[in-house]
Amino acid sequence: MDPLALADGTVLGVLAAGLLLGLVEGVLPGPLMMVVISETMKHDWKAGAKVTSSVLITDGPIILVCAFAWNALSDYEEFLALAAAILLLWLAFKAWNAKVPEITDLPQADHSLRNGILTNLVNPNPYRFWGLIGAPFLVAGWYISPLAPILFLFGFFSIFIICKITIAKMVDRSRDILQSRGYLIVMRSCAAGLLLFAVGFILRFT
Repeated sequence: MDPLALADGTVLGVLAAGLLLGLVEGVLPGPLMMVVISETMKHDWKAGAKVTSSVLITDGPIILVCAFAWNALSDYEEFLALAAAILLLWLAFKAWNAKVPEITDLPQADHSLRNGILTNLVNPNPYRFWGLIGAPFLVAGWYISPLAPILFLFGFFSIFIICKITIAKMVDRSRDILQSRGYLIVMRSCAAGLLLFAVGFILRFT
């Protein structure tokens, strides 16, 4: 299976895939975004940035386990590709129909970094993402060049963190910023990108 079909099978293509997926995960509503906004509103955007940085602590072990598991289950790669395609289609649907977070309903929280770590550990999204989407890019990228997985992770986390911190800064300035039309345009653009990746995985299955 070559999950890099839409990443053109090159090191730069792998980096581009990491950037795109990082953008999608960075702006897609979820438990981590809720905590980012919550901490930002309670303190300031720097608290939201601390929550965002928690992924650098929690995601490492998840990524390693998922990458090794994907490589070990290569005999079932067609079925894993189908599962990845289904997850991507679901994320695309979720992104296309995304609604702005209900800021007024956010819980109050203490200790931003701790809350971010705890949220990531119990949040199923990182396990689903790295298990079915991120891992195949890392494994396939390794066969292109040992540099490719590093660039994928660099691209992913760079854009992911930039997106989350940008959202925290916007919320810190105005509670109405997420109500803007621009946010929904970004979400629908991400949905289109996810759809392309889903098609790529489906083609690998067929």
